[in-house]
Amino acid sequence: MIAGCGDSGSDDAGSGRDAAPAARTDVPLRILLVGDASVAESIQLAWSMTHEHPLEIEVFDPAGESPAVRFTRQMLLSDVAITPHSYLGEIHAEDAAVRFSAELLKEYQKEYGKPLPAVINSLGDYGGSTWGVAVGAKMLARLAIDSQSQCETWSEYHDWVKGLDGKAAEPLAPGWAASSFLNRCASTFTRRWLFNRTTMKPEIDSEDYVAALEQLAATAGLYASSAMTPGQIWQAIAGGELVGGIGYEAPAVASEPATEEAPTDEPPQEREEFDISVFDCPQETETDQLWLGPQTPLACLSSGCRQTNASKQFIGWLSGGQRISTVRQQSELFSQTRTSPENESMQSGSAYVRWLVERLQTLQVAPGLVLPGADRYYQVLDRQVRRCLAGEQSAAEALAEAATQWDAITDEIGRIQQSVAWKRTLGFGG
Repeated sequence: MIAGCGDSGSDDAGSGRDAAPAARTDVPLRILLVGDASVAESIQLAWSMTHEHPLEIEVFDPAGESPAVRFTRQMLLSDVAITPHSYLGEIHAEDAAVRFSAELLKEYQKEYGKPLPAVINSLGDYGGSTWGVAVGAKMLARLAIDSQSQCETWSEYHDWVKGLDGKAAEPLAPGWAASSFLNRCASTFTRRWLFNRTTMKPEIDSEDYVAALEQLAATAGLYASSAMTPGQIWQAIAGGELVGGIGYEAPAVASEPATEEAPTDEPPQEREEFDISVFDCPQETETDQLWLGPQTPLACLSSGCRQTNASKQFIGWLSGGQRISTVRQQSELFSQTRTSPENESMQSGSAYVRWLVERLQTLQVAPGLVLPGADRYYQVLDRQVRRCLAGEQSAAEALAEAATQWDAITDEIGRIQQSVAWKRTLGFGG
């Protein structure tokens, strides 16, 4: 009995070898995931190939009002939460996550590799402490079938799209339009970013943002289809339906089989796959600056965690463990965030994977809306950007309305509280 307790204590140290006794228990590790059932399935399968500890994955549906608030409440009933980075402010405000110690982060680095510079500088940190470990960091890239195409500025990109006769796209589907807009802003200017840090007055109705939205609207008018996601754009270019645009790599979605009512004896036709060249998005700022969207995934240790060391082991594995590459290949959500000890990323991977690892060497990242109510701010901006693109409002009118609604959200939550939260996002402690 005493020896058994000793073994249990060793298990709590968190190493993969010592964790074996706990893995034999029938108590599943509770995972809350913002994703879909196919992502949960791929995680389950890859984990089971190298670990015995069972997983119980609950898929959270972000549709509806205040998803971050609802997610944070459910998170307290889980061991590990796989959450969009934009939820981190809400999670911190409700004390729903446990801070990662410097010792544990060093263990992760030793076993799974050092996080890439852009990941270290922008993901999971809030107020000077680490509350989440990045398990994906996909960025929007310029994609093209023509490997010789060049676009140094957004104006050149507009002219390039014009020459493609509409066979291009940018992520402008609901939920993506605001991110595409901010991607352009982050690569165009660095001043007056989102809020005034002292007063929390929105900056998004200033002339720089208006000019960026006018430019986006002009280019969007050339696209044959505007309501697309980054992954849909990648697949459309791979299939030859488009010849260029902005997006990122995503696995192909399996097509529906023939129905019983409409059988066919014809063999399924193989789709021709085009090679896609991957380039940086146009960059007009003096300092190279990246944008990582609000959906970028983090793994957090819940305050309600009942299996701390098994949870820490799972989070480390998810960020760079054995067989995790299969999860990344099957999901649009995850991507490489570390330089693995074996430096596998430089030896293999698609053109997008190789580009992404190189691009994430950049140090400067424009901060996202990581503060309480972030999902509400994003929803407002996304709606107003799409209204402008639909021709319902001018760029100036759409952003003025967005700024007014942002002010109302700030007042509702508390201006002083939000000012403190925004300073935490910008890297100030507290």
